[in-house]
Amino acid sequence: MRESEVTSWCQARIQQYLAYAMFSHRWGDREPRFRQMLDQSRGVKPPPTGPGYEKLLRFCEKAVYDYDCKYVWSDTCCINKESSTELEEAIRAMYKWYSDASVCIVHLARSSSIRDFPSEPWFTRGWTLQELLAPRRMRFYGRDWTPICGEPRDRHVNDKQDESILVAISRLTEIPQNDLRNFSPSCNRVSEKMRWAAKRATTKVEDIAYSLIGIFKVSMPIAYGEGTEAFYTLMKVIAGQCTEPWFFAWCGEPSPYSCALPSSPACYRRLDPAMRTNGTGLVRSSLEYSLGANLEGLALVLGLLQDSVR
Repeated sequence: MRESEVTSWCQARIQQYLAYAMFSHRWGDREPRFRQMLDQSRGVKPPPTGPGYEKLLRFCEKAVYDYDCKYVWSDTCCINKESSTELEEAIRAMYKWYSDASVCIVHLARSSSIRDFPSEPWFTRGWTLQELLAPRRMRFYGRDWTPICGEPRDRHVNDKQDESILVAISRLTEIPQNDLRNFSPSCNRVSEKMRWAAKRATTKVEDIAYSLIGIFKVSMPIAYGEGTEAFYTLMKVIAGQCTEPWFFAWCGEPSPYSCALPSSPACYRRLDPAMRTNGTGLVRSSLEYSLGANLEGLALVLGLLQDSVR
């Protein structure tokens, strides 16, 4: 065998042995936590009980028996949230973890078919946006752990290739099917991605920003307790890397820390639809612009056009 063939063979064997599954779900009652699972593994306390633990067991069963994954990860019990350092590392790396997983198993607690998607809470949560975009392979399970589409235990099924699922999700989330299939994180198309996020909610206000770090492929400090300043920091970081003038195409409540920046993703959703489509092409084709951010603030050089879309 050639050296390249040996390398490829070794990589394939390692990937197969280290294959892991990621869990995506809506948090419910009595979810098992890191400390509980640690105490159980040490024999200090018995296993947790309740619907959250039962859900975790079903996820593990699917990962092992249906996808031959020896390792699994769930956000409920695989992050030691007592350690701020570990929590920050997990938030920064979470997009990559989902992207590198062998499969992302999604549990839709209120769905049994595609027809139930419009009322499914999973599609309304902030963190599940990156859990939808990052994985290369996904499998959706309904409330009774039956696959939404396809045959049970068919480990070759990838719901990201299922046309009926993609059409339904795209219609519901306004995310193009190409992005659902193969999303590439970056700091471009800011207004479009923010409109996706605007339809979702988070329990903690800081998570509005933190849940978008991977989608925009940026790095920023994690500090729960900073409140709305987290989104301001995110936008400032994006401004330093974005090359599109329509970063500033928003309307609504400005950030309390800078009137040049929006206070939330919803500000991009309030933009006139005509401006979203007509204006972007005109600016790109007719004007030269520059955008930058530094310690002194934001700098924007941009031509102005008379509003002709109304």
